[in-house]
Amino acid sequence: MTDPDSRLRWILWDEFTGDEDRAAGSCVEVDGLFVDLPVPVERFVLRGCVPGEPLREAIAGIGTERARLGTVLIEAEDDPGMDHLDNLYDVVVVAAEGDEVVLRGRIEEIRGYRPATEPPAAEGFRLRDAHDRALGHARTVEGLHRERPELAPPAVTLVGFRPEPWFRVELSTRGRPRLTATVLGRGAGGAQLSTYTDGLDGAVVAVRESAAGPGLIDVELDDGVFEPMPSAARPLWDRWLQAPPTEPGSWTILHPSLRHEWLRLALAQAHPRSADRPAGRTYRLDSRHVTDLNGFYCALGEAVNGPGGYFGWNLDALIDCLRGGWGARRPFRLEWSPTGGDWHEPVLRILAENGVEVGPAR
Repeated sequence: MTDPDSRLRWILWDEFTGDEDRAAGSCVEVDGLFVDLPVPVERFVLRGCVPGEPLREAIAGIGTERARLGTVLIEAEDDPGMDHLDNLYDVVVVAAEGDEVVLRGRIEEIRGYRPATEPPAAEGFRLRDAHDRALGHARTVEGLHRERPELAPPAVTLVGFRPEPWFRVELSTRGRPRLTATVLGRGAGGAQLSTYTDGLDGAVVAVRESAAGPGLIDVELDDGVFEPMPSAARPLWDRWLQAPPTEPGSWTILHPSLRHEWLRLALAQAHPRSADRPAGRTYRLDSRHVTDLNGFYCALGEAVNGPGGYFGWNLDALIDCLRGGWGARRPFRLEWSPTGGDWHEPVLRILAENGVEVGPAR
């Protein structure tokens, strides 16, 4: 017989309104958790541009499908801390004259960074694509650093919601109770996986019986999840909530834009950890599909902790993992042959500073 609670895959966890953290309830769906916000198409001008081969090919193909670059990562030249890091997608080259190249595309957040409104102090940007191919350099990128209107996510509906007793009282005694909560996924065996979003904060505007099942209600809120996950991440969550991956390389089939979502799940699954393995071990990183920084972290997590494993998803998190408690005690050896991507230098520096020897297989 199917456990009636097994369909209640999402937990609303109130960390903000009481003296103690507590569950507000569980639901079948959080309608508004996976949303593609309507990001507008913008115009960007590369000035003082020195194109690499892929960009030269796109310029030669202006007006045809060959002008499409897809994802473009733009980094400040003199920025080891990656404070100026912007990701464009749906990018097409629309014009070029002299050392100026005009792009059309959309800007998005990447790895938690919001697009900066002010350019870095020093001029100079490098560009690469989703496959870590160098697209070239530009002195400035017009249209990149500016104020943008905030994209408001749609209001949330908790579908098939079963409130906890204290919140049921709130619903019955207060006209428009407020729900401020983080969202957790309930995985196999009852494991709770944080979505690592900023959660939701909204007032209840409607309550009705739910078609999701007897005793369940649908609850409409007047606001949404602060940072919803992309809709393409939903199938990943469906699979991980049923069971974490058991086959190595499962992440390699993902589009580069979804590898960050894989890492979000790997981090959520990583708690609690058992004791670190002894120092002095060797871990082999399969770099055949490492085409970007997110791919590196996917491969590193798998090298250290097996399929679906986690060992950092940005530089600060990598340092935290190297301090212990995440599966590997330093010093250790990492079998990896870097291919020279722009992001390799800070990663290799941090590994070396923390007692990790990097080298090819012996």
